[in-house]
Amino acid sequence: MRDKKEIEHCIKEIQKRMRDKRINRFCNTNVKEGYIKALEVLSKKINILQNAHLELLNSVQGRAIADLAIDFLNGDCEEDVLLNVPIRGR
Repeated sequence: MRDKKEIEHCIKEIQKRMRDKRINRFCNTNVKEGYIKALEVLSKKINILQNAHLELLNSVQGRAIADLAIDFLNGDCEEDVLLNVPIRGR
């Protein structure tokens, strides 16, 4: 599992992405949903897929983003993969 400092940095970077006004556009609903769940996963350190209850999310993209957060916690995914999900719009 990632250390506390790495997790905190990733949380801050996701929060920064969530402040991007484009995230509130309808076309980015799935990305926003995924990042909201990713923040929960990281803050609660949920590193087991079944414990994250991703089935409650409405979109495949949202579930994929949250799953990347779990992979990040487990060391199976680098931070930049999780943080570089495209946000549509100018």
